[in-house]
Amino acid sequence: MNMFNLQIAQTVGTVAFADNQIPEINFRPYNLLGDLTKPVHRTSARVLPGKKRKREARILKAASLLFARQGYSETSIEAIALRADVAVGTVYNYFQSKPALLKHVLASGRSESLRVSSALAKDPPGDPVEAISQLLIAQMRGANRHDKELWRVIHATAAIEPEEFGLDYFLVKEQFKDHITLLLNTLRDRGQLQHDINIEIAAKTIKYVASEVFRRYVIDDHRNLESAISELKLMMNFIVGLAIVD
Repeated sequence: MNMFNLQIAQTVGTVAFADNQIPEINFRPYNLLGDLTKPVHRTSARVLPGKKRKREARILKAASLLFARQGYSETSIEAIALRADVAVGTVYNYFQSKPALLKHVLASGRSESLRVSSALAKDPPGDPVEAISQLLIAQMRGANRHDKELWRVIHATAAIEPEEFGLDYFLVKEQFKDHITLLLNTLRDRGQLQHDINIEIAAKTIKYVASEVFRRYVIDDHRNLESAISELKLMMNFIVGLAIVD
């Protein structure tokens, strides 16, 4: 019996057939968007959770770097995929859109600062001014995990993309305001703040002041974090001092 073997270049497929037999064809998939010599990694394949987390972290790191260097509008998903060494489709497997990716960049790494500020809110130091200051400083140091260039992109994108990104940006900030509210309630329950204080208005005022101090720090290349913290402490001494029970 005569047998013929046909080998296609790069072993895209192996075709073996004989007389009166149905050809047996074995194909290996290839990534048509990238290097044709590299097999496609099927999304249905089993991937360890640790491997997924590392890949996601790589995408977030690449996005953070490119957003800070090039700006939001000038950075494409294709460029992020190239920097992260993944396929474009892989980026979309993790993040539905570019605004969603920026939202995850903003949120990445904030769990520690949320944990610290939550603990301070539930069990604050004895001095009200020191308690508020410590909570805000914890939040500010946590935010400083991103460099100034990236924060400028985040602030600008929140303004120019209000529907796609801005609302989510402010929702993230609301988590910290909730901790301020909890802290003020704790201090009032201790009898350290005036009983008729409007907690909601006080929490918003403190958040707005802290946000402005951080914003001014971000836009000034010559200003360091410690000087911003010193200014914040002075402002909290004045604002919280107005509500302290004598």
